[in-house]
Amino acid sequence: NWKCNGTTASIEKLVQVLNEHHISHDVQCVVAPSFVHIPLVQAKLCNPKYVISAENAIAKSGAFTGEVSMPILKDLGVNWVILGHSERRTYYGETDEVVAQKVSDACLQGFMVIACIGETLQQREANLTAKVVLGQMAAIAAKLPKKAWGQIVLAYEPVW
Repeated sequence: NWKCNGTTASIEKLVQVLNEHHISHDVQCVVAPSFVHIPLVQAKLCNPKYVISAENAIAKSGAFTGEVSMPILKDLGVNWVILGHSERRTYYGETDEVVAQKVSDACLQGFMVIACIGETLQQREANLTAKVVLGQMAAIAAKLPKKAWGQIVLAYEPVW
C-alpha cells in the first residue's frame, strides 16, 4: 500500500527494483499504488509474481466526486482492492458496516479483497482488541456467503 505517495520518477525506480527482485517461493505479492499511478505500474511491472491492487473503491460508478468505482477498476484490469484500511475508517468515517458492504460488493464484482481489521491503541490499552477485531470480522461475515471467503485476505492492521 503506497498510500498517497510517489512521483512518476520514484514509482518507476521502485517498479524497477520489484522487477529485479527474485521471489523464489510460491507466493503472489500484491502492490497497491495510488490510483493515478496504477496505469504506470501496469505498464512497467513485468514480474508475474506481482499483482496490482487499488487502495480503496466504491461499488458503483456515478456522481461520487473524488472516488474510484469498482467498475472503473475492473476496466483498468485491476482485480484486487484494499478495503477497511484504518485511515479510511479514521479520516472518512467508514464504519464496520460500511466496510462490510464494500467487501460484499467487491466480492460480488469478482475482486480479491484485502480486508483490513485492527484496533487502535486506546482500544488495545482498554483490553478491547478481541471485541473490536471480532466485531469487524462479524460485520464482514454477516454480508458474505461462505464461498466468498476464498476471495478474502484478512490484514491485521492495529493502529498503535
